[in-house]
Amino acid sequence: MSKKTLLLNASYEVLSFIPERKVFKLLFKDKVEVISAWEEYIIWGAGKVKHPSILRLKNHVKRNYFNSNFSRKALVKRDRSICQYCSRKLTASQITIDHVTPRAQGGITSFTNCVVCCHTCNNRKADRTPEQAAMVLLKKPTHPSFSAQHYVADPQEHWHEDWDNFLTNS
Repeated sequence: MSKKTLLLNASYEVLSFIPERKVFKLLFKDKVEVISAWEEYIIWGAGKVKHPSILRLKNHVKRNYFNSNFSRKALVKRDRSICQYCSRKLTASQITIDHVTPRAQGGITSFTNCVVCCHTCNNRKADRTPEQAAMVLLKKPTHPSFSAQHYVADPQEHWHEDWDNFLTNS
């Protein structure tokens, strides 16, 4: 099982976890600096190096939040399985996805137009906007940010303690 590597922007902003292959490319091209490493080694043609747990890009890259593909899983994590109208905590089988601006009115499936919703609220709202249905959203839907709450580790994966400095549960 390979260890995960956290990639940071030059400004120390969290970008993502990257696969081992990308770790090799970035190291080989001298585009990153190693901030922290696992105890295990990666062996390659030139020798061996400790497997990085955190890499920081040497040059800043512009992060485009709106390029990420929409996913139900990320939406549910963003909204913490809470109905965004009645604030009820939902189980996986109780969750529906509501389009704030309904598709019938030209709304699209995106992080900024979809929220987690219970069946009751979704049926009540139907194909109307929250204003038309006299319903209020708990918060305006936004693109999810990358944080520990959006990264759910597989129980067989290890957590590197240095990640705590960059991933928060805020």
